[in-house]
Formats: sequence, structure tokens, C-alpha cells
Amino acid sequence: MFKKVLAIALLLMMLASLPFPYSVMGGLAEVSFQPRMNTVWGTEETFTVNITLTEITSLYGWEIKLYYDPSILNGTDASEGPFLKNAGQTFFNFTINDNYNATHGRIKAFNTLVGQIPGVNGTGVLFTVTFKTKDLGITTLDLEETILADINGNSMPHTVKDGGVEVLNVIHDVAIRNISVSSNIAVNGQLVEIYVTTANLGNRSETFHVCTYYNQTLIANKTVDALSPQTNTALTFVWNTASITPNASCIIKAEASQVPDEISLEDNVRVYGIVAIVQGIHDVAVIAVRPATDKVYEGEVLNIYVIVASKGNYTETFNVTAYSDSTLIGMQTVQNLTYGRTRELTYAWDTKGVINKTYIIKAIASMVEGETNLANNNLTDGTVTVYLLGALSIKIAEVIPCDQLGRPVSSFLAGTMANFKITLNCTLIGAKNILLTINMHDARGNTIGVVSFQGPVASGLTTFVLGLPIPISANVGNAKVYANALSDWPHLGGAPYSPEMSATFEIRRL
Repeated sequence: MFKKVLAIALLLMMLASLPFPYSVMGGLAEVSFQPRMNTVWGTEETFTVNITLTEITSLYGWEIKLYYDPSILNGTDASEGPFLKNAGQTFFNFTINDNYNATHGRIKAFNTLVGQIPGVNGTGVLFTVTFKTKDLGITTLDLEETILADINGNSMPHTVKDGGVEVLNVIHDVAIRNISVSSNIAVNGQLVEIYVTTANLGNRSETFHVCTYYNQTLIANKTVDALSPQTNTALTFVWNTASITPNASCIIKAEASQVPDEISLEDNVRVYGIVAIVQGIHDVAVIAVRPATDKVYEGEVLNIYVIVASKGNYTETFNVTAYSDSTLIGMQTVQNLTYGRTRELTYAWDTKGVINKTYIIKAIASMVEGETNLANNNLTDGTVTVYLLGALSIKIAEVIPCDQLGRPVSSFLAGTMANFKITLNCTLIGAKNILLTINMHDARGNTIGVVSFQGPVASGLTTFVLGLPIPISANVGNAKVYANALSDWPHLGGAPYSPEMSATFEIRRL
């Protein structure tokens, strides 16, 4: 076994004496660094680079020499990569010489499979080198005298890409980038949110504290943990102004604590400006009362819309009561109405059993604690007249078989469309929603079609033309149609407004 390893080592040494590199050819395997360019912050920092090989076929062994500037870097270690090792038993060896010559340090490494293994195909890591930064500056990572060989000792053409390392000075710099508040004016006791954007402007992750102040008094502090270089983070602080005397002016600022070795401190503090703390006012008001209509028939449900507002500086909870004259319509509780906001309430006034007359509609908001202006808590706006239900009359004046234009006809062909003109006579106030139905029977009294209309009708005469198809199988001869006017479908509690009316027509065939 030792003789085999020794033979491979000698073979690699022999190949090293051949003229290199090969001329660049398309599709060749490539030896390069991963990452190719490295940026390292500060001296005495340890980092690693991988030397990789791409698109190789039947690799059995390799030898590589890596040169670098020893005034910038010190080589500390090298380890075998998985590319050959994953295929079977291997032999790996390396040497590191930081003082190879006056200008370069060198790492020499070679690696070979052991035994009758055909070689490795594909892409992978040949070996990994560990460096330690010594000084600031830039150094190339030069790959020289690279040898790739198959199991028979044949050299394998390839290309090489060098790498590099830049060692930069460490910068520690945290900053407050922006500060804003939820409100520039706050009532004594109000919660004010303070929004702070802080940043790491340096090149190392930083952990630091951010404090917010009004004048010179601490509001709160938070820890920013391991903030990555060149990134921001947003913080929200909640300031309870209960301890602030009204009519005070508070200067709001945010400050980031100094991190070790930080030099630039002018951006660690940012002042927002003044938040005024004012004396609070409790004031709720009814600002609108609006009935859905000013006329209604006794027994109908009418919506009353009430809009209330919090006109003071506090979030308020209070009751709102609606009345018709002095009779209660309903009461609702308004929860947590924010200062400066409004809310609309809907009251359903059931007029069943209500005396027929004109009512004045009003709404009253209950007094909240500390409220002194009560004049706007009460608002009367609008009247509603309730009419007797008996005053409502919707009657079917006539039902006539007709064509699509409403012209009278006496018969229809089976398989065609039958049309009927229905005239309603309405004596009511304003528009009224009704349900109009047509039920068609054939010559033997069988129901052969139903059509309906549901919607508003106005006072006076209203004409409808409703059509429905006559089945081809309908019994021919004298047939009938029945019309009804109802308040709604019977299964929904609807009732007829007038007696049913019918008409006769003929169904015939060609």
C-alpha cells in the first residue's frame, strides 16, 4: 500500500516538471476559489476558502500550490475536501510556509485515491485552507503548478482562476436614522407612540441599547441584538403621558448607546421636536338624526339613523337613546369612540299599535364623566307621520291576456310564450313594495306556470306585462290565469292586499 501511495506522489512530482499551464480550451475542467474574492474585516480574524474543481471526468489525484502575501495573511491550516474522499480511501498531505520567499507564503497540497478506483467525475471541493488576517491590505491568492491526473498518470488539461482577499479596517458605528410620533398634540394621560429607526452603519454585527426621552426624562429603552452590518431595524416605544402636567412642551429624542471602539457618535442621537401636552376635554354629541322616510303605515318597521361624535380629546363610551316624541324607540351603547371620530347607529322603530299622527324624532347621548358641554348631547331632527293601515289600498283592476306590447289577445299556441297585462290601482303614500304573482292553468285545471314580480309600486295606476311559456304538452282548450297582489310570500308572513282576479284564454295547437 505504501509503495502505491509513494508511486502516486512521485508521479505528481514528475507531472509538476511538465510545461504548464495548458492553453485555454472550451469545456475544460476549472480549478478556482469559492468564494473567489473575500472581504475580511479587521486583523487577527480567521476565515476559510475552498479550492474547487468543476466538470472533471475520472480524476484520480491532484497537486496544487497556493501563493499569498504573508504580510497580509498567515496560513494556519488545510483540510481535505470531500471530492475524492467520498469515492474511497485517499492519501492527503500539505505543507504551509509563510516565509516561502521574500514576497510570498506558500501552501502546497496533494491528494490521491488509493486502490483500483476509476476516478471521480463531476464538481466538488478539493481542499479547504484556513487563513488568519495579519494586516490591512489586498493580496491575490495564486494557484500555480496545478496538476490533475487520472489513474494511469495521464495529466488532465484544465484552466485555473486565481482569487483574492481584501482585509479592511473594522468600523463600529450605530446610529438613529429617523424618529417620529403618532401625534404632535396629546391629552394628559394619552398614550403616544414613538417610532424609531436605528441602523448599523459599520461592518460588524452590533448589540446596543436605544433609549427615548421627553426633555431629559427617560421614556423607555430597548435592546437591539446582533444587528447585521448595513441594516436598519424599526422600534416602537409607548409613552404614557399621565405624569405630564397639561400645557407642557416636551422635546422628544432617541439615543443609541455607544458600542466598543465606536468613534462617530454624532449620529447616535436624533431629536424629533416638540409634543404638546394639553388639558383634556370630555364632549360627546349627537350630530344627525335621520328617519329612513317621513311617512309610514302603522305596523311597518322604520329605520332611524343616528350619528354621534366624540368631540373632545378622549376615547369615550356612552349610551344613545332614540325617541318618537317622548316614547322610547331604543337605546344602544357606543363603545370606545375615539376622539375626533363619528359612528352611525341604526334603530328599528316598530310602529305596530302606534297611534296615527306625526311624531318628532330625537336622540340623546348620555353625559360622560367630566363633560360640561351638554347642549349638543340632544338633537331633534325630522318628523315621521304614521298612517292607518286601512288607508293603504292596492287592488288588481284587471288581468288581460295580451301580446308582448300589451295588446289584448284571446289565445296562445302550446309551446309559445303567453303574456298577461295586470293593472294595479294603488292608493298609498309614496312607493310600496309588493309581490305580484301570475298562476297559469291549462284546460284541465293543471298548473302549467307561475311568474312573479317583487318590488316597489307608486300611487295610482301601474301596469305590468308578465310572460311565461306554455308547455307543448299543455291540455288545449279554455284555460285560466289567476293574479294576486300580496305584501310578501305567504311562507314569509305575507298577506294579500286584494282579492284574487282571473281571466280566461284559449290554448290551441297548430
